[in-house]
Amino acid sequence: MKRGADNRAWLCFVLILVMGILPGSVLAEENDNSGSDVAINTANVEAVVESREMLPGDFATDDGSQEQNIESNSLKTASVFTSRLSAPSTDNDYYYEKNIFYQSGYGMPNCTAYAWGRAYEILGSKPSLSNGNANQFWDYNLSRNIYSYGSTPKLGAIVCWDGSSCGHVAVVEAISGNTVTISESAWSGALFYTTTYTIGSEDEISVGGFQGYIYIGEFSEDTGDTTPPAISNPQITDIDDEGFTVSCQVSDVGSGINRVMFPTWTDEGGQNDLIWYTGTVNGNTATYRVLYSDHNNERGTYTIHIYAYDQFGNAACTGLGAVVEKKIGCSYQTHIQDIGWQGWKQAGEISGTYGLSKRLEAIEIQVDNKGYDLGIAYQTHVENIGWQDYWADNGNISGTSGASLRLEAINIKLTGKDAGRFDIYYRVHTQNIGWQDWAKNGASSGTTGFAYRLEAIEIQIVPAGSPAPGATINAFTSNGV
Repeated sequence: MKRGADNRAWLCFVLILVMGILPGSVLAEENDNSGSDVAINTANVEAVVESREMLPGDFATDDGSQEQNIESNSLKTASVFTSRLSAPSTDNDYYYEKNIFYQSGYGMPNCTAYAWGRAYEILGSKPSLSNGNANQFWDYNLSRNIYSYGSTPKLGAIVCWDGSSCGHVAVVEAISGNTVTISESAWSGALFYTTTYTIGSEDEISVGGFQGYIYIGEFSEDTGDTTPPAISNPQITDIDDEGFTVSCQVSDVGSGINRVMFPTWTDEGGQNDLIWYTGTVNGNTATYRVLYSDHNNERGTYTIHIYAYDQFGNAACTGLGAVVEKKIGCSYQTHIQDIGWQGWKQAGEISGTYGLSKRLEAIEIQVDNKGYDLGIAYQTHVENIGWQDYWADNGNISGTSGASLRLEAINIKLTGKDAGRFDIYYRVHTQNIGWQDWAKNGASSGTTGFAYRLEAIEIQIVPAGSPAPGATINAFTSNGV
């Protein structure tokens, strides 16, 4: 592929002969017709392999695998870009052994061999670029819609011209203000050189016929940022029968947050259900919703790590855990003075009355165990009887019916092999006291020895270790009975 201004290469060659120096770096500055400054830094490295000129209609032989990389290359996320401002060594496989142009005899100096190899080096995987002449790169990408493209330079972009029979391609290495530096190679010219030009003058340099830039990825300039992001306030919220939400605050004073990952697994079976979730970042808050269905519907202890990455790959990590269970429901009904059985109430609802001076006389409680080995038992303190000598269970009656005897206190506990996985809380509304604090797991709630009636009750079941629904200090008072 010939560079339009062949006189530049000839001038460099003459200068080298005149100055009597070995091939090295020669800086030449010219003014094009528009007056835009163009600086060419030619590293006139001697070619180490035989290479033939690529003519119109020539193609580098490829095994066809380049089409397989289209999806992965197109989805490449932002990463750090390292400029190449010197010639690649001959042991760099991107430009030599793994390069389809080199393998086909069109190795450097050739702009296609260089641009294709540089793209390979930048991506780390085989690029989905044309294996034909330079003036085919643009239409090849356009017709297949592989990479995005445009007229604005970006780091790592392939810049294309078709102003000669062969055209020319190069790679954007640096952008500073309104100037762009590209790296390139040219048949019959230098093995490697760089050119700096003013944005907007692309059509007036190289061979002319500027077509545009092919964006093989989104890259950030390496500014030397080594400071990792900050993670704060990690927490688990919104635990329900479907899953839970993990969230945290993230910030980065350097290049900004690139992504936040939430690797999650359960204790059951080790890490056989490990999933790396990519969180949603909104402002400084990163969140992800974890579903039990993605983890074999397992309950118990979940371990969650949080990894925050900035644009330069610096990472911070923290961890947290959660004990999650199915939401166990319970229902209960009370027999009320002058009313009788009121009807079933669900966990968290109030059964009974208050402000009406009506006593509770009996209670029935049952639990929806959601498949766990779980039951419920309860014992009441009854007027003129005291603590009944049996524990009622699983929907059976505790207290009396038709005897007009008040309930004064109650104990409630969970039973079965899975009882330890949950806590049961309950509180009562008591004559002359009002709502007492919450009792838990078989402890007494109410009063004894005062002849005070129970008027209402509320019950909740939560995963073991969960915070109490409210205060727990004054759940029960006894006067020695």
